[in-house]
Amino acid sequence: MYLSSSSQFMIKACLNYFKFCFFIFLYSVSHAQEDPVYILSNYLKIRSISGQEKEAGLYLKNLCEKFGLETTVLSDSDSTYNFCASIWPLNKKLPAVVMINHMDVVPANEASTWKYPPFSGTISNDTLYGRGAIDMKSLAIMQIFALKNIKETIQKEFIPKNFIIVFVSGEETGGINGAKITIRPEIISLLNPLVIFGEGGGGLRNVIDGKENELCFFVSNAEKKSLWLKLEATVKSGGHGSIPSGKTANKLLLKAIQKIEETEERIVVDRNAKQTLKALGNLMGGFKGFVLKHLNWWIFKPFRKKIIHSNEALQTLVTNSYQLTRIQNPTGSVNQVSQTATAYYDCRLLPNKSERPLLMKLLFRIVDPRIKISVIDESPEAEPSRLDIHYEVMKASILKVFPKAHVIPLLFPATTDNSYYRSIGLPAFGVLPFELNKSMIESVHANNEKIPVKAISDGIAVYTELLKSYTTKITR
Repeated sequence: MYLSSSSQFMIKACLNYFKFCFFIFLYSVSHAQEDPVYILSNYLKIRSISGQEKEAGLYLKNLCEKFGLETTVLSDSDSTYNFCASIWPLNKKLPAVVMINHMDVVPANEASTWKYPPFSGTISNDTLYGRGAIDMKSLAIMQIFALKNIKETIQKEFIPKNFIIVFVSGEETGGINGAKITIRPEIISLLNPLVIFGEGGGGLRNVIDGKENELCFFVSNAEKKSLWLKLEATVKSGGHGSIPSGKTANKLLLKAIQKIEETEERIVVDRNAKQTLKALGNLMGGFKGFVLKHLNWWIFKPFRKKIIHSNEALQTLVTNSYQLTRIQNPTGSVNQVSQTATAYYDCRLLPNKSERPLLMKLLFRIVDPRIKISVIDESPEAEPSRLDIHYEVMKASILKVFPKAHVIPLLFPATTDNSYYRSIGLPAFGVLPFELNKSMIESVHANNEKIPVKAISDGIAVYTELLKSYTTKITR
């Protein structure tokens, strides 16, 4: 078949065009596989509900190995899959800067009002949606890319320090299947940690009266101790609902609950609270700032309660909380008076060793002796971490990326895996290294959990600066 020269030219041009398009396609696919947003989107698609973390762990382990990182499995089963990734092999026994994240997420009701399916990893309007977007799959990706950046920086020279990420299971169910395993002596000896960096505070605005636009980064150096209690009232017989009685299990329990709820809370301004109040007071300035910095002075005691109750964040810093989470009876008919009534409390105590005994003493004093009180779970005793050189390095790293921000130490109101490391005397600090807003915070453990794309790059930048600092001047 004869083709004119012009036809031959057109065919050749089309072939070259298709080759070019195919090259662009391959290039975009290969680079997408190294894009943290694309990788986080894929990670969000994995249903790593507590007890089902292994698939997520294998995905991250493969990613770390692809980036040239050393990986070590610390425990291996579907519900206790824990591993670490490091710059150098662990057998070098180098002192290490350790970052930690958890792979498990809380369940999501897929039939509820999610804008996008909770395990779709949808990217829409520069925002990623999915269960775990903030708590805390995004932090894992930030840590991995920061470690990748440092590896590329120091690949031609030996730094006498290791950089390690520990990926754990089961944080959402108390850390027994994750962090608790990794603090075993043989694993701690293997990791040889100088410091732990994990989840905790974050960047917030609207926290200072009169200075609502100021960005404050809260870095947690302490956490409240979690104590889950079960109160169980039991009577010998229930009876028929038509027979009046003042001694039912429900009435006994309700009286106990009322006494607990009406108990006046103690205000404790300890050393940790003073550090935070001083930083907030300096930022606020004026008379209000002065009062905040010296809230423990006896002269301010008459006004202290009013000041504390005007701000929920301040209240968290200096008081214990007792949250009634559930009341239940065994299944029965409406006209059947139950012989047993049970209530559950989620208590969050200030990190002072005296708080647990004081609470238990209070409960046994005010609760009817016919009610059995039992502890069903509690976090380890952990002293606050001192604001040492490691805190200062994290502070400087945040300010490198957010130069106008204020960095403030924080007693974190919830409990994280950091408490396990503090319980064995290791310094541990928690921060989500990006700016949060109200809708992001409200989405955690709720519908439409989300994170902006910009937050991912900001978090990688903060962690990269953090690790970079340890390649130069920071020693044991």
